[in-house]
Amino acid sequence: MATISLKLDRRRANARGLFPIQFLLSSKGKVTTIGTGINVLPEHWNGEIHKAVVPKCPNARAINESIEALFFKYSNSLRELDIDGRLAGKSVSEIKKLLTSSHKGSDKESLTAYFSRYAESRRTEKSREVYRYTLKAIRAFDSKEITFEKVNVIWLKAFDAHLEKQGAGINTRAIHFRNLRAVFNSAINEDLIGLEYYPFRKFKIASANKDKEALTEEQLQRLIAYETPYPFRRTARDLFLLSFYMCGMNLVDLFHLDRLRDGRAHFVRTKTSGKNINPVSILVQPEAAEIIARYAGTDHVLRFAEESATYQTFNNRIQKAIRAIAQELNIEGLTFYWARYTWATLADKLGISEKEISKGLGHVDTSIAGKFYISYDWTKVDRANRAVLDYIQKKW
Repeated sequence: MATISLKLDRRRANARGLFPIQFLLSSKGKVTTIGTGINVLPEHWNGEIHKAVVPKCPNARAINESIEALFFKYSNSLRELDIDGRLAGKSVSEIKKLLTSSHKGSDKESLTAYFSRYAESRRTEKSREVYRYTLKAIRAFDSKEITFEKVNVIWLKAFDAHLEKQGAGINTRAIHFRNLRAVFNSAINEDLIGLEYYPFRKFKIASANKDKEALTEEQLQRLIAYETPYPFRRTARDLFLLSFYMCGMNLVDLFHLDRLRDGRAHFVRTKTSGKNINPVSILVQPEAAEIIARYAGTDHVLRFAEESATYQTFNNRIQKAIRAIAQELNIEGLTFYWARYTWATLADKLGISEKEISKGLGHVDTSIAGKFYISYDWTKVDRANRAVLDYIQKKW
């Protein structure tokens, strides 16, 4: 009889250094794998069916419950197939196809059930909340357990009309549909459903461009000169400027940055880590180096990741402090993300090419040549960034 076990595939990590958890299907000396869609750090791997990851692994309980549930589903399906005599003479790849086909048809592995499992496997709590929000909206629209097959273009249009009727704006609806699309893509990658069930080929996700907010030069200069008796507001101001000095680097990437090499920050943006394997390389300018020295960590560039607060808690405190600064300086709507918009806006004003601005911001290169064949010269971004900082200093 075919058997199934659990393994961590350590052959190749993804962009975040995580390895995939897989089921190992064996029959007559041949083996194949079945994906789970869950990736973890090797030090978090425990390897037991009832306890795949250790408690310190983020979202450990949900991962362990998902793995255990999948194992029993596959094991039960194998027994049923064996009793029915449907495994006789079958190769391991044929057994996998039977097993995953049986798994697809299970009521427990409906779209909504899989969506919940996918949501709980996300890396950050913020991301998990976004997917839970979409699942809640789906269940409010269709309270039944929804199969993948049911979600076609007609269903998507009806769901869109329902969301609009409920007052959801075009960008909120776009978030829901992008989340739903990601779940379909994951299910296809795990061989839970076939490509024929993918409904987004003929359904366009509409969205509206948000107005990008940037500090004026005068506002930026006031922020640079800003002084406060409140230590954490000073920290928030410093990190905002550090983001600006580092080409609009996101706060989450500053928080987790764990290496400088040859005076450069090398990192893969958290936001695009699933799409981009090429790291961003930003030269640490003197203005940035001064701030980094003020908050230097032991194992990280900045010390904040080594303190007790989670990133989400830290981010909430920073955003709150930025709002307080905005009120003091009378800058309506200021958020940390304005550092990114401000850098890009000034770079564009100085005539820096869109290519260099995009690379500095860490955008994913969608061209084949850019992805695989061209070794980018990051000194172009260095010169662009220096031009922006010099411009601000001259204005000051």
